[in-house]
Amino acid sequence: MPDRYAEAVRARRVELRVQRDLLTGGHRAELRSCLALSRLTAAAAANAAMADLARETRVHIEGADRSGRAQFPDRLAAAVDDVAVTLHAGWAAELRPALRRIATARNLTMGLGWPRLPAPHRPGGALPPLPEPTTTARSLLTGAADGAALWRLALFPLAMLPLLGLPALGGPALAPLAVGTGVVAIVLAVWFRRAAAERSRLRRHAEDVLAAVRAALDADLGRRLLELERTAGAALDAEVARRRAVLDAELRMLAPDRSTEVPSG
Repeated sequence: MPDRYAEAVRARRVELRVQRDLLTGGHRAELRSCLALSRLTAAAAANAAMADLARETRVHIEGADRSGRAQFPDRLAAAVDDVAVTLHAGWAAELRPALRRIATARNLTMGLGWPRLPAPHRPGGALPPLPEPTTTARSLLTGAADGAALWRLALFPLAMLPLLGLPALGGPALAPLAVGTGVVAIVLAVWFRRAAAERSRLRRHAEDVLAAVRAALDADLGRRLLELERTAGAALDAEVARRRAVLDAELRMLAPDRSTEVPSG
């Protein structure tokens, strides 16, 4: 008759040895591979998010009115914080199950809420300052020069009328109209010049901010990955050691000299 108890003991020893072979340090290599893949995925997501934000800022700057331009720096700071939070959530959603699979494949019992991922640093609180605006005097001089040019261009058809044999439409009587036209041209030129200068300043600010945020996101991702390798690795090491002790104890109980014993009764 086959010794079913002995066969069950041998099968159990084989099962225990297979489980023990999974606890010989491979979890550390798998953890590093998982984190390296996470870095690549997170970097690609950050590049895409920053490209989208750059497009949104360009559209906003070109279409913003005076109030919108004044609020742009604060809105940009809030936007980069939102991007950081969104990127962290996506990173965590992909990385957490991968880390759990490392433990599950080895029948490790991790603590409640494991793995605890490091919180991100929001970059919106330490952004490059807004560049200094163009001085008012410089803006007025440039606008006045542009306005004078527009004024001369507007009066050019009136100056050409005598050459065509037509009256100059009242001569001195039109002087106030000409002066008013010139003033309006200068005011409009100053206004457009200041708006263009403000948009240019905001574009420079957006470029500086996005470059700084991209570098900050990369540095923060590196910090989180290093911290996670330390904490998750230590937790896995401790649980692997505990699990190996349990398996070794059961293997000693199922030593060959005891596997041949037939239970009484």
